[in-house]
Amino acid sequence: MSHLIPLSAAKTSRTDKSLNAGEDRGLEPLPGIPLVEEERLRRYALSLGDRALSEILTLYAECLVDAGGALDLALQRGAVDGVRHYAYLLTGTAAEMGTPRLAHISRFLARRAGQGVAETGALASLRQVLTHTQAAVGDLLEHHHQVAQGPQVARA
Repeated sequence: MSHLIPLSAAKTSRTDKSLNAGEDRGLEPLPGIPLVEEERLRRYALSLGDRALSEILTLYAECLVDAGGALDLALQRGAVDGVRHYAYLLTGTAAEMGTPRLAHISRFLARRAGQGVAETGALASLRQVLTHTQAAVGDLLEHHHQVAQGPQVARA
């Protein structure tokens, strides 16, 4: 039975995949499934407030890097238990945060891992979806910071 790969191992062993993001832009895995459900995030902003949403987006961005890296590493190693664990973690957080494309692929990986298969053939799609989701969340966070700081900057 494979053991989970600790997040600390994934952090130290992962490479910066954002440098290769441009190579994958020609392909669009999971067409028809939105990358980000912006309406969901607008509802969060209205109900939680700007500061709470900013903190949640920051934590989600960290989760994408950490759990995404751990899932990638588990897939590379064929560690079915690690794939199942991190894929379910990403499925739940991605679904809650309104990133359905990532939720879809991670749910697929979790189900396959539940059948005892580490779906290494899906690595390229996972990496592309993760890269695009990380970029979209980063853009949302940057935009959210600019909007939240706009009135303060104007007063200074």
